[in-house]
Amino acid sequence: MPTPETFARRLDARVAEALDRRLVDRISTGRSTWLARAAAFLLVTPVHLVSIALAAGGVALAVLGGGWWQWSMAAFLLGVAWMTRPRVWGSVERDTILVDPAEAPLLTALVADVADLLGTRAPDEIRLDSSFNAYVAARRFRGRQLVLGAPLWAACEPQSRIALLGHEVGHLAHGDLLSLRYVGSAYSTLSHWVALLDPMGSEVFLHSTPVLVRAILAPPRWLVLGYLRLVDAVNSAASRRQELYADLASALAAGTDGAVDSLEVGLIHDGVDAAANRAAVDPTRPALGESIAARVAAYDAGQREAARRRGASDGRSIDASHPPTVDRLRLIESVERSTAAVVLDPDRSRLIDKELAPHLEQAFKRLGDRYRFVR
Repeated sequence: MPTPETFARRLDARVAEALDRRLVDRISTGRSTWLARAAAFLLVTPVHLVSIALAAGGVALAVLGGGWWQWSMAAFLLGVAWMTRPRVWGSVERDTILVDPAEAPLLTALVADVADLLGTRAPDEIRLDSSFNAYVAARRFRGRQLVLGAPLWAACEPQSRIALLGHEVGHLAHGDLLSLRYVGSAYSTLSHWVALLDPMGSEVFLHSTPVLVRAILAPPRWLVLGYLRLVDAVNSAASRRQELYADLASALAAGTDGAVDSLEVGLIHDGVDAAANRAAVDPTRPALGESIAARVAAYDAGQREAARRRGASDGRSIDASHPPTVDRLRLIESVERSTAAVVLDPDRSRLIDKELAPHLEQAFKRLGDRYRFVR
């Protein structure tokens, strides 16, 4: 059911559109756009300081305390510090599939070539999943992982794949994982604080809570929730900036045409999803990857232009982490055209698919099962 169009939503969309256009214009003309990122770092620093103070206070009371009440207070502070601790240790999503570099040397070398071009260290791990997406994430303390969605990989032509890799590795080159660790972990801490101060929704409060307790906890909860929303709004602006700079890295690696093709694939996601769904429920069980590739190849220039027009009407919000795809395309097409620095010819692309075949098959099986067994 569509969300009702309220005045607040219309205002949010208008403000977001103005901010997005201004951001694209500033980046395309080479002007500075660092303020949002700096503001996000500044806003979350007190959150980390509070976490450190809670832990340090708990340890000090435990070591220096001389009575049961001090030890009780130490246990309380350490318990709160543990429950709201920043999550800086990069983990792995359970449904991702690890690609062994020895089994996929061509893909590993291709990612390394893109990383060398952009002046950064290649990801420590490459993984596949069944989503129409791709992303980089932290892995353990200093590691980094690249996750490629099998449907998106299948939908991209060879040079579009370079653009996809350039965009994701561009995030690494621009230090965006630092933002993910520092700002993202503080955001997680604030979210845990909100839950902890919510007597109706927190696991700490298992039974009905007296009205007096709810009244006491409401003001600090509202304060933390307001701060969380402020961090979210400021960091969303920084995140949109990061996406646009990653798009420029995409164009540098794959050339302007490759970057444009890659972004246009995102605009036809619904068609790709429908093609995969039909293939999954087809009794003859055609290969999902081939069905997706065939559907994308069937899109002509007129259909792609229609997809752009539909994309122009996509909803906007100042809390969105990504700019609308049409704005990203406007940036790529407004800066100086670039030729591909890394070229992936069709033969090499097919060899990469061959070495990825077992992993892609596993990812597509999961995707097909989701289509066939809708809960």
